[in-house]
Amino acid sequence: MARQARREYRFSFTFLIYPSDIHQGKFVAHCLELDVVAVESNRPRAIALLKQLIEDLIQAAIKDDTLGTIFTPAPSEYWQVLARAEPYEPPERIKQRRIAADCVRHVDYAFAPA
Repeated sequence: MARQARREYRFSFTFLIYPSDIHQGKFVAHCLELDVVAVESNRPRAIALLKQLIEDLIQAAIKDDTLGTIFTPAPSEYWQVLARAEPYEPPERIKQRRIAADCVRHVDYAFAPA
């Protein structure tokens, strides 16, 4: 019986960070390629939580062989906000935190003030 080769996945994501309209004083970190969001008390914590959510999502999708189903882009209004957003550099400890065993090649960060 032939052994299946292990697939190597390499993804790039865009994280749009913005103040929450619903939760006063909190920030949303939004992965636009997956339409996944995390809400936290500050930008770095929101990014860290989003990375954990994405890692869990990718690992489950790889395990279940459903990876193609998780890529559902955010609505166009968020991509339009991205076009007006400014580049954002999270703290190095947050930026260096890897997602899903290095399957993410690159993450771009942008901040859209209210």
